[in-house]
Amino acid sequence: MPQKSGRLPLPVLPLSLTYLAVALNMTIASVALPTISTELSATADQLAWIVNATPMTSAAFILFAGAWSDRLGRKRMLLLGNVIFLVSALLSGMTNSVEILILLRALTGLGSALAMPSAMALTFDVTAGTSQRTAVGIMGGTQAIGALLGPLVGGAALVTFGWHAAFWSVAPMLALALVMNVIWLPKDKPAEVRAMDNGGATLTAVAGVAFLYAAVSAASSPDIWVWVSIGVGIVASAALVWWERRVEQPLFDPAIVKRRTFLIPTLTVFLVQFTLGGLLFLNTQYVQLVLGFSALAAGLFLMPALLMWTASSATAGVTAKRFGARNVTAVALLVTGIGLVLTSSGGRSPFYPLLILGLVLTGVMGVAPALMTHTSVSNYPDERRSVGSAINSMAVRFGLAFGVAGYGTLLAVRYQSRVAGATQGLSAQDRYDATESLGGALNVAQRSDVAGLANTARDAFVSGFQLALIVAAIVLAVLAVIVWRGLPARLDSGNSDSSEVAA
Repeated sequence: MPQKSGRLPLPVLPLSLTYLAVALNMTIASVALPTISTELSATADQLAWIVNATPMTSAAFILFAGAWSDRLGRKRMLLLGNVIFLVSALLSGMTNSVEILILLRALTGLGSALAMPSAMALTFDVTAGTSQRTAVGIMGGTQAIGALLGPLVGGAALVTFGWHAAFWSVAPMLALALVMNVIWLPKDKPAEVRAMDNGGATLTAVAGVAFLYAAVSAASSPDIWVWVSIGVGIVASAALVWWERRVEQPLFDPAIVKRRTFLIPTLTVFLVQFTLGGLLFLNTQYVQLVLGFSALAAGLFLMPALLMWTASSATAGVTAKRFGARNVTAVALLVTGIGLVLTSSGGRSPFYPLLILGLVLTGVMGVAPALMTHTSVSNYPDERRSVGSAINSMAVRFGLAFGVAGYGTLLAVRYQSRVAGATQGLSAQDRYDATESLGGALNVAQRSDVAGLANTARDAFVSGFQLALIVAAIVLAVLAVIVWRGLPARLDSGNSDSSEVAA
């Protein structure tokens, strides 16, 4: 029986723990990257795949997972997702193979894809009225808390036990959530089976994964497979447009997709997550490998930015009510751009107050997804709201993955061009390791005692780091203009005003 008011029902606790574990898992990997880079001599594209494999796989399967949850039972799919997530997280901390680690990270993405749609649907099932609004707010808040705690928890585990333990750190809460979900969640009951646009979901996943593979691989291995992936992505995208125009119940309803109140907010969510993914990938390496912080100290150093993200997200509704969602979002994007420029000015010997200020200002962009997600999903009627939520979730996951790939590639191209001259006289393997990543270069410099290699590699990394942040600032500035010009001043819901539909 759904809880209408008063205390929250017990099942909300394990459902929230599931969301928290997913968010923790997304940021924990970034903290471990520098150590993995040096201990396993992982290349730049392998490091990107360690981060990317989870959100990419999650994004590829999340639309199907929502449909499977309705057909096969929400509790059943949640428990299956919990088990896959838990086992793959444990195994991730037991391997010393980069390739196997990437595969296991992909499996954690599958587990999270199966669990998250079911967890949110079950939250609605077990609550109602006031308690439902509170529970849904808690579920959303756990994602910000997870992102906040991820670097700290991962850093503490890494410093105490090694990088393997960073991946184990989500296991206790997953195991606890699994047991409580088994005991406290009600049994599945038959749900209405809705038509699912499997063709649209498949083509969307194929196009996204193909473009992502090309982006990740372009810098380090620009071979024929990169071009094949781009071709597959283009063909799948064209096929998706053709399919959606002919299917009876399309995944991307043309009447909704054409609305500026759907298109611009979805683009905003994607690009903000794109920026966040890039920052998590770049900042952890910069703070540890260039500034010399330990993994735990790096997590603490980056904490102000994540605290600002959480605070901005939590207060977004209040500020939007007073100043308008469009205005608040546009200003937040511009402030974030200023923060990126300040962060990029640090170099190898930063003025720390200015660097910290820059990092804090980047957290202001937490306002944007909080406001734009509601606007985007509100375009869908109640009976199709899960489709809107799934599309928004895909924007989040592909945004994170493409951000790591895009800014990681930009960094790698600049880094390789600047460090190549310092690798003369090295063996072929050492030259390869030194040009693939800063961690590899520092490892080579330590064992080969090549004069100036470590300094040159750090300078090359800083050059790529600064370039990536300036590009990110420009992207957000352009996005702020699009939001300001494209959305109405007072934005309450996605389908409230016919004038908000693009011509």
